[in-house]
Amino acid sequence: MNAWSGQERDADVMGPTVTRAASAKSSPPPLKNGNELRQSGYLIAVGSRTARFRRKHRNKLLLIFLIMLILLLLCLAVAMTVLYVKQKRNKPIRICHTRECLRSAANLALSMDTSTSPCHDFYQYVCGNWAEEHPRPDAYRSYDWFREKQNKVYARVRDFLAKNTTDQPRPVQQAKDLYTACMDTETLDKLSLKPTFKILKSLGLPAYPTYINVTDDFDYSTYSFDWIEAVINIKTQLGMDVLIGFDIFTDPRNSSEYRLVMGSPETTNPFPSMHNEKKQHIGQKSLLERKIEKSKKNIRILNKKHGDNFESLESKDDDEKTEHIYKLFYAELIKLFILESGPKDLNLTELELDQNIFLAANEYYTMSEDMYELEADNDTSTDDDQYLDVPDYTVNEVQAHTDMIVISNNGTPVPIWKRYLEGVFNISDVGLDFQKDRILISNPDMKYMSLMAAYLSKAAPVTIELYIWIKVVEVMAVHTTTELRLLFQRSYDALRQHDLTMPPRSLYCASAVNDLLGMAVSYAIANPDFLTKTKPKIQIMLNEMKKSLAQLVSKTKWMDDDTKLATYQKITQMKTLIGFPNWLLEEGKLEEFYEGIEINTKTHLDNLINIIQVKIRKALNRFRMGNNFTWATDPTEVNAYHTFQENTITIPLVMLQYPFYDLGLDSLNYGSLGTVLGHEITHGFDNFGRQFDKNGNLLPWWTNKTIESFVNLTQCFIDQYSSYFVPELNEHVDGKKTLGENIADNGGVREAFGALKEHLRKHSEEPKLPGFEHLNSEQLFFLSYGNLWCGVPTKESLKSELSDEHSPQHFRAQGALQNNEDFARVWRCPPGSPMNPRQRCIIF
Repeated sequence: MNAWSGQERDADVMGPTVTRAASAKSSPPPLKNGNELRQSGYLIAVGSRTARFRRKHRNKLLLIFLIMLILLLLCLAVAMTVLYVKQKRNKPIRICHTRECLRSAANLALSMDTSTSPCHDFYQYVCGNWAEEHPRPDAYRSYDWFREKQNKVYARVRDFLAKNTTDQPRPVQQAKDLYTACMDTETLDKLSLKPTFKILKSLGLPAYPTYINVTDDFDYSTYSFDWIEAVINIKTQLGMDVLIGFDIFTDPRNSSEYRLVMGSPETTNPFPSMHNEKKQHIGQKSLLERKIEKSKKNIRILNKKHGDNFESLESKDDDEKTEHIYKLFYAELIKLFILESGPKDLNLTELELDQNIFLAANEYYTMSEDMYELEADNDTSTDDDQYLDVPDYTVNEVQAHTDMIVISNNGTPVPIWKRYLEGVFNISDVGLDFQKDRILISNPDMKYMSLMAAYLSKAAPVTIELYIWIKVVEVMAVHTTTELRLLFQRSYDALRQHDLTMPPRSLYCASAVNDLLGMAVSYAIANPDFLTKTKPKIQIMLNEMKKSLAQLVSKTKWMDDDTKLATYQKITQMKTLIGFPNWLLEEGKLEEFYEGIEINTKTHLDNLINIIQVKIRKALNRFRMGNNFTWATDPTEVNAYHTFQENTITIPLVMLQYPFYDLGLDSLNYGSLGTVLGHEITHGFDNFGRQFDKNGNLLPWWTNKTIESFVNLTQCFIDQYSSYFVPELNEHVDGKKTLGENIADNGGVREAFGALKEHLRKHSEEPKLPGFEHLNSEQLFFLSYGNLWCGVPTKESLKSELSDEHSPQHFRAQGALQNNEDFARVWRCPPGSPMNPRQRCIIF
């Protein structure tokens, strides 16, 4: 029998119950199989205590592990952060080692005076050593980046013109021939004054002034001289204004048309100058602004090299010296022409001849001063608004008005104006309609024309001839013999009371060719890659500048909403001419542009006159044509222009090169060229530019409220710049005269800085400039702007600058930065320091 069978188990379990007394021990429970014992909790498996421990602490271990892992990761993160920071601190600085960066760094480092605090005198800090590194050549009264660049341009032009080249357009070869003729001084000396005598004859003028009276039997009472015919010939053959000023300008109220304009003489010297003084960085003058800012003194073309005749002037005061120098110059000029022409009927002794010559020089000087007084009276009015509303007249109305003034001054009226205009247009294809073709004449110009007519009505014909003769001869003679050039040079020196070395003939001739055939020269030096590489970058910069100005306008509180909207529209429609005309490199276009010009390598003066005559005829023929918004300057001129009556900015090719552009870093480019572009853009909204609307028309587009607010703000600029003192001259800057340019300077810096910040935001961080690793991009921007105005002035040049509409260069840099809060922030200038004043002048 199986003892573990299920039956026995059942019988055992189900047996009869045994009853025990209460005091008896309880018996152990019946034996059960393993499963039942386990289920009953009596049997414990071997090792079950460890398992229970693991179950109990498993979650705790997992938690500890996670905590340790987190701590490890945290430590790793901290370690990585420390390593990153340490690596960033010790990371090699990215430095720009390009040729452009190295050149810019060297220039800045050598120009700076680091012993000066940038917060005390930033100009001295940036430019303190510029003069030492860029010594002023003796040929120039002042020297700066603009002059240095222009000299390099002329040198480049000279080298090209002197080089044998083939396969060039005809005008380029003509430019070379013009240069060759200019350089051929041997032929010029051999021809002597013969070319000049020929031209004088064609103008209706004698070989020497009739006033000299070289014969005893000359009757002055019967002498007559047709001065009107003479000035017509001079205008049409030489392009020169004598007594009467005439030109064709864009209509101030309709920029798409041309108008006839008359007044005081404007073009007094149509020929290239022997001394190309520095041209200021300015906006292109409109007709009206040229009238407002026209020089009050006739410009005489005199040159240098001290001679014994001038050394005795030391004891005389300045006015007497000037008068004596001019009279002596005119006397020597007249005598050279008399001796060269060799009159056969000369009945005077040498002493008598000299006496007559000095009397003639004195008479010319007297009339010259009288005419100067008439022009000065025209220019000295302080009310500029009289030029902004220029009336127009029929030619008969002009004649009637001037006749009235002539009669009131006891003179005899003669027909002048219709005859003059007909004579000038006689060389063109245009016929004037004197009922429809009204003439623009400002009130001051009408006054001049009337008084001039009255003066001539009573002047002796022989004196009028003398006056016209000298006016013409003094601009032509310098382009003839060596003897006459030296005469001009000595006189030029004596007027300035010190010697100035005459520029090399090669540079003068290169400059002359550039002035007269600028587009042909530009073709020769233009790089076709410019159109695809540089020009697009400049267009981007200009767009950024315009956007920056728009943002500044949006923040202004003195402009109302209507004026702001009109300003945005003018900014948007502002046109730009960059580098050189698009047509310049097109086949056949250059020949078309210079059609009609003839050049001979043996006739220098005739070449100059031929070019002038072709340009005059083309200008007259364009009178009936619409304004095509041509370039305001040649691509080789170191300058930039804002043409108000065309709402156009012109940036010549050479301004897009070192030292104004291509400086290696955007911060440097924006600080130099960018501020120049900003200057020109702002001109459209300065005290004069605001007169012209988006189409370049002289129409009111600012509300009266905005104009009033603007005028109030300008007083701050007037006061600020008037406080600048020039110790060399013991004079202050004229804050009112320089207002427009000061506003443009200030606006240009703000616009360029805003454009740079936006530009850097879109692009990766700039590398550092070698040697300037401690400066950031914003500091380099201001450093570049200050360096733009470095220069070497002289007392004479400072005097000239104080009579100009621009402030001296030191103050152009200082003033704009003193008004700029970003400058003070970037350079950490303490409040109240010279470069961080308590009060700032801000318009844009």
